[in-house]
Amino acid sequence: MGATKMVHAPIVTYASMLSLLSLCPPFVILLWHTMVHANGSISQTCDYLMQNGLQGFKDIWPKPTATAWKIIACYGVFEAVLQLFLPGKRFEGSISPEGNRPVYKANGLQAYAVTLVTYLGLWWFGIFNPAIVYDHLGEIFSALIFGSFAFCIFLYIKGHLAPSSTDSGSSGNLIIDFYWGMELYPRIGTNFDIKVFTNCRFGMMSWAVLAVTYCIKQVTF
Repeated sequence: MGATKMVHAPIVTYASMLSLLSLCPPFVILLWHTMVHANGSISQTCDYLMQNGLQGFKDIWPKPTATAWKIIACYGVFEAVLQLFLPGKRFEGSISPEGNRPVYKANGLQAYAVTLVTYLGLWWFGIFNPAIVYDHLGEIFSALIFGSFAFCIFLYIKGHLAPSSTDSGSSGNLIIDFYWGMELYPRIGTNFDIKVFTNCRFGMMSWAVLAVTYCIKQVTF
């Protein structure tokens, strides 16, 4: 993809990228702690951190557990299977700067319906209690933070060694490459689009799943 032109001064660009990479993960944990353990009180969380400092922050950071990893793995595999095998119309994206046209299977609405029906069905028939997800949410967030970092490293290496198309390349700067990405359309094989999976299926689909989870937790509290 060649060298990347910066709109702002380099120090502003690097500071912005590094801030997002380093501050978003602890913000997620602090927000979770505030809502779950501090009754939604920001001042209570701030008072706790002022009194306990860095050690206090370490103490409230939940450790990833086997249960959290199992929940993430089951959900991820389920959404990946739906993405690959649910029927859908062929959809062609815009032509890329390198002349490539990405092709997708438009089955997002079907995946949304199947996901929610399955999730509610597992709860209704007593196979799985979604309240468990809420009870382990901090551990899940923690696991996702570390897992996402490892996944980004994988994508960085893949972009160098095995890009999916000619819409790839290095800017010559490790920070920009890691933050911006090495590929425009990273894929595993020919049909599994990674951006569709992470953004639309694993990510945005979880919004609805978590909303249902919170409702069920209130009902079964």
